[in-house]
Amino acid sequence: FIFITLISPHSALNCTSQKLPSNRIYKNCTDLPHLGATIHFTYNTTNRSLTVAYTAVPTHNGYVAWGINPTGGGMIGTQALIAYKLNGKIGVELYNLTSYGGITAVKSLSIETWDLSAEESNGVITIFGAVKFPETADNVSQVWQVGPVTNGKPAMHALQPENKEAQG
Repeated sequence: FIFITLISPHSALNCTSQKLPSNRIYKNCTDLPHLGATIHFTYNTTNRSLTVAYTAVPTHNGYVAWGINPTGGGMIGTQALIAYKLNGKIGVELYNLTSYGGITAVKSLSIETWDLSAEESNGVITIFGAVKFPETADNVSQVWQVGPVTNGKPAMHALQPENKEAQG
């Protein structure tokens, strides 16, 4: 009994147990190998777009982030969607990750995005949206993360192996 009460409700976060709103339907789901995150997705070959629902548990009052790097490699070059509470409401902002230093929100990314939103339920945040892969992108990678919010802005995530390996 004690063991059961110590298990976080988020430890069961996976494709099988996760319930998305009924108006959100995806063809595929993957339990990501790090940070206990999942990604539901549908790829449209006609217009090279990916519709996603990325879900993770943020650090205390923190953010969740998902993005694609159209040039391959890890974090630098990633076009990211970052969701966190701002003025008491959950929202999604766009970030072009150009360095390991501080990051700043941008108005648009180098990739086309649409239908962006986020919701929080029981401490779990899901980012919904669509991205279009550039015609020239042939080595695309994804990056996902969780981290703190400091002074109302996303701050550097932890540098634990789980964080550093959150890419594929």
